[in-house]
Amino acid sequence: MWDQAAPRAEAKRADRLRGRKVVVLLEDAVLELAKGRQGGLQLLEGLQHRKLLQQENRDSTDVRPDIVHHCLLALQESPLNKAGRLCVFIRTRDRQLIEVHPQLRVPSTYEEFRKLMVNLMHTRRIRAVEKNVTLLQVTKNDPNLFLPIGSRKIAFSSKGRHVDLENFVQQFQHTENPVLFLVGAVAHANPTANNELAEECISISPCGLSAAVCCSSLCTEFENLWNIY
Repeated sequence: MWDQAAPRAEAKRADRLRGRKVVVLLEDAVLELAKGRQGGLQLLEGLQHRKLLQQENRDSTDVRPDIVHHCLLALQESPLNKAGRLCVFIRTRDRQLIEVHPQLRVPSTYEEFRKLMVNLMHTRRIRAVEKNVTLLQVTKNDPNLFLPIGSRKIAFSSKGRHVDLENFVQQFQHTENPVLFLVGAVAHANPTANNELAEECISISPCGLSAAVCCSSLCTEFENLWNIY
């Protein structure tokens, strides 16, 4: 639940979403908890919890939290983020919204990432040890939190209009407003194709690309566009 620090947090968020920024929303991510054999909490995963998912009539191949890990590694370690030009949000399949602070250092190993996500989904917030900074926070699912006024809203989808990404981003060379990109954090489905948040839908390759490759390509093109090295 949003606490008494909400007004201050909202002010900081509004400041981060102001000006020339790329905002990435990882859409339809599966980040859920399951009870382990010894009663502890685990991150729900397709391979590890296949029997449980079958009992719930769910496709185990759709439960891929590792996709979020790969995407966050690409985004958070990018020069675009280190230059202060990137904001990242995650929206889960059950419509929880997670705000990612630019200072978050994503664990390089998946095992440590799983522990981080279990902690986040259980406590709803991850704070930096040495700084008064909330690195990850589960917050209210309000699109206004990540949809700055005046921003373009574009979805990546294999079913979208085919574009050359390098040429496509040229229109934002002199923008002074944030640009929102939706990337499906999934293996098979297409959650961005008819997303209510997107104004247009683009495809950047005739081949199916992973979400992490889309994130990496996006960062690279804007780094080149805005001369960030």
